[in-house]
Amino acid sequence: MQKYYKAEMDRLLRVTTRVIWFFFIFPPGLLIFAWYRTLNPAPGSRPLPHLPGSLVAWGLPAFAVLIALTACIARAMAPKGYALNDIELLIDREMRPITIPLREIEEVKLLEDGLMRRSARLMGTSGFYGHYGLFWNSKLGRFRAYATRMDRLVSVKTRKTLFVISPDAPEDFITALRGLLRT
Repeated sequence: MQKYYKAEMDRLLRVTTRVIWFFFIFPPGLLIFAWYRTLNPAPGSRPLPHLPGSLVAWGLPAFAVLIALTACIARAMAPKGYALNDIELLIDREMRPITIPLREIEEVKLLEDGLMRRSARLMGTSGFYGHYGLFWNSKLGRFRAYATRMDRLVSVKTRKTLFVISPDAPEDFITALRGLLRT
């Protein structure tokens, strides 16, 4: 038996992802515009200082590749969903999916809303395609988050690690996982 629970981005995460994309695209766009205006000044305007050719020839493509690589990695590491089967819980991601054997899970529960907002990010991302990586807060301590929203979160405690995840149907997910842990 395998059951899959999606992890859709909430409205805030969609907005912050778009804002980050804007700031990724704006600097190269501004550079292209400035380069174009140095070559084609507007009639009657004061000419702009000439941009060095090497800046445009190497800087812009390097910057574009860096932005594209960052965005691709961020998207590939974001959780898409969670799969439960008789053996493991799988945190589904395009790059490096995470498996948690059921025999290692000690506790599963719904977290109080707003708990993630009071967390410090130690390593990872929060706001660009997801909230994932290593976090800390005073109530949970150190934990690994693989979430796409900040409310209705589920904690999965193993012998070594605490995971915070965001299945779209958290109550159903908890019931299904607890049922698998009893067998």
